Amino acid sequence: MNDEDNKTKRSEDFADWANAPESLRKDLNAGLRHLHFLSMQSKHDLVDITSRFFALMEELVANGQLDLRTFDERRLRLREKEEARLQQRAHVQVADPVDKYELEDLPQIDCQSRIHLCKARCCKLTFPLSFQDLDEGIVQWNYLNPYQIRQKPDGYCVHNKSDSGHCCVYKHRPAICRTYDCRNDKRIWLDFEKGIPAPEDKNLQVQSDTT
Repeated sequence: MNDEDNKTKRSEDFADWANAPESLRKDLNAGLRHLHFLSMQSKHDLVDITSRFFALMEELVANGQLDLRTFDERRLRLREKEEARLQQRAHVQVADPVDKYELEDLPQIDCQSRIHLCKARCCKLTFPLSFQDLDEGIVQWNYLNPYQIRQKPDGYCVHNKSDSGHCCVYKHRPAICRTYDCRNDKRIWLDFEKGIPAPEDKNLQVQSDTT
């Protein structure tokens, strides 16, 4: 079984888990959030260690015990290698901390009149949830990629109704769903005004700042 088959199998297993009893799912959510909190705390500890390291480095430079130019060349070379390695490792993503219920001046788009054209393609976009979403426990996240929105095997959000394309958690939808504007997104429309949808893209992803 290759990596792609393994990924598909894991996705199917987690899709089945999403149908587990609500009480069990809540226990899992709480456990995973605690684990992810510890991971994020470790990152804060790393910041402290990093600051101590640079303080030591500055002290060595000041005392003439470190060639800063040579050191910087090595740092840049090793940083590129480390960044490439980190891209292959799992990491936690969380959306910006905003109150989604207080957002104003939201895009005014008549989705109902266009959904037969776009097929609710925006509901196939991937993005991370916020702590507000997680605390509510209504919008589901992907256990394989915390805290990305959970999606069905067909790529649509689990809260998207297959028969109508409507959102079944609309009142509690994430902030990015509220502020997202598809009109100028070429992944969704070739021409919004003329109602010409873009070709299907299996790798849709909202570009969003995360912490």
